[in-house]
Amino acid sequence: MASSPPPPPPPHPLPTQIPLTPKPDPDAPQSPSPVPSTSLIPKLEPIALTPELCDVYRRELEPSPDGHPDLTGHLHFTQHQIDAVPADHRLVVSNPQPEPNPQGSIPPAHSDTSVSSSSSTAKKRARGGEMVRVNTVTPQDHIHFRSLVRRARLTFEALRGIYQREESYDGGPRNRFDLRASSKMLSRGLWLYRDVRIVGPIPGVLVGDAFHYRAELCVVGLHCTPQAGIGYIPASLVSEGHPVATSIVSSGGYLDDEDNGQVLVYSGSGGRQRNRVEHHADQTLERGNLALHYSCHYGVEVRVIRCHACDSSPSRKVYVYDGLYKAVSSTYEPGKSGRHVCKYTLVRIPGQEELGSSNWCLAKDIKDKLLANQALPPGYISPDLSNGREVLRVPVFNGVDHESSLLDFDYIARPEFPLPLSRVKQQHWGCHCVTSPCGPECGCVIKNGGGGPVYNEDGTLVRGRPVVYECGALCGCPMSCGNRATQRGMKHTLEVFRSMETEWGARTLDLIQPGAFVCEYSGDVVVTTGECEFAMDEGSVIDPKRFPKRWTEWGDASPALVGDDDDRVPRPQFPHFQEPGYVLDVSRRRNLASYISHSCTPNVFVQYVVRGGENESCPHLMVFAMDAIPPMRELSIDYGMDDQQICA
Repeated sequence: MASSPPPPPPPHPLPTQIPLTPKPDPDAPQSPSPVPSTSLIPKLEPIALTPELCDVYRRELEPSPDGHPDLTGHLHFTQHQIDAVPADHRLVVSNPQPEPNPQGSIPPAHSDTSVSSSSSTAKKRARGGEMVRVNTVTPQDHIHFRSLVRRARLTFEALRGIYQREESYDGGPRNRFDLRASSKMLSRGLWLYRDVRIVGPIPGVLVGDAFHYRAELCVVGLHCTPQAGIGYIPASLVSEGHPVATSIVSSGGYLDDEDNGQVLVYSGSGGRQRNRVEHHADQTLERGNLALHYSCHYGVEVRVIRCHACDSSPSRKVYVYDGLYKAVSSTYEPGKSGRHVCKYTLVRIPGQEELGSSNWCLAKDIKDKLLANQALPPGYISPDLSNGREVLRVPVFNGVDHESSLLDFDYIARPEFPLPLSRVKQQHWGCHCVTSPCGPECGCVIKNGGGGPVYNEDGTLVRGRPVVYECGALCGCPMSCGNRATQRGMKHTLEVFRSMETEWGARTLDLIQPGAFVCEYSGDVVVTTGECEFAMDEGSVIDPKRFPKRWTEWGDASPALVGDDDDRVPRPQFPHFQEPGYVLDVSRRRNLASYISHSCTPNVFVQYVVRGGENESCPHLMVFAMDAIPPMRELSIDYGMDDQQICA
């Protein structure tokens, strides 16, 4: 771990060739792996660290060891061509043009090409080998590819949850259900971008996106291997006959790794025993190590994903995509353990979105100050918009202008719904369970239509449905009951912030797990009739009926399970539910949910929830996460607006 920025580049040229054969050490054991011959290695002319690149050092990050067990044998890679892009949408790609070097520039293999594939058929042929960059030049392209990635991640999460619950019910040993999910998607042709080898950014994946499992990186095309830290294109598919690396996963697991965010010193793979940081043998310049060396030589950009320890992640790890880097030097020399190590210095390319890992550090600093009642950084105009009405504080940040009118509204954490008309009926509502969690015989659970619990053990929603029936005030079970997930208040620190794009918005300071409860829409309840119409986009009224049924997308694994002979997942039988008979007036009283912005590719959705004994015409509007939402990421929801300009 570097405690200070590296020194500036030397005024004279760096060595022009990697020392492939280290000086012999009579006391050192011989490495069993051969070193490539010098005929395979071109002369080097490393890219210079310009002042612009050197002047971007940030606070030191703290990467965590990636303790994944050996994935070999768990995931079976088929050679199926996966067609992820609909035939009616053309994917415009172009061949990457590596930077020239003293030996001459790499001639382009092909001119600009259009690649299209049909999702209706899964043709069993070898994976495509064309090396391309993808150009998404319109907002509609961004929405399309973002939707593709979101759909793939939703399917992966639904499958992973199904396999995890199956193992929990069977009481068997813990298996890698994330690998089972990705393997199932691969066999069904649901991995993205398998028809090309993409260099550079992946369409639909944003800088800062967070993933709980390495296998999920493969599903969306961000990384091509669930085990190795270096993803690369083999030499047979590169016109120059040399492999090139396209992505790396940095976990800080090697003794020689250094990372300050903008500059990453990355050690190659090999030479280390499992769960150890020191090297016991020399690394060799082959496979991924050789490919990353050639990426440095040809100036090919590399996608960098950092792995950090994270207690709030189901895998206890989180993988954050931090954007594109260029390898500016490649060396092979003795490391801190005395063994020879392949070391690469990668510098982040300027002009990208804020470093995702830096946002995590910023969010943690704000939360620590909130907990300690310390002064917040400049720009915060209130430490708690809710004035203590929420379980967690809701700070307000405005770094744009002097607007502060939202502080004049009364904050109401929960809506005040009308009581049921009949007290006699009320006595018969609610379950009589005395244990926690409520079992299959619970009356509230039965009302949900059966098919297993509504919530997982960690409180995440199993599957979206027209309405969720939770236990309520008239039930005999305690507040710790698993069927009361939305009744214990917010579990994630959220803040309201001023934005140039959305005026006021809401964002998270925590990592929010997919399917987790986020918050509830609140305001003054106005009972309506079916003939009453309100315009939600006026900003003062929230009509529950205007929300699209995004709940149908959550927990749905049908794209991977349709026609599966081994499909043991019961088809849900949802009870009929009438439309809500009210709207929320937020012109005088509201909560932070009113500041969630609109998006055609949202990361949260609304789920109706009715608690035992409550009026079914007035369900709660509960907000659940649709994606893994990283810190400082704005919350967005689909309000049902048809204006294409708004969606753009």
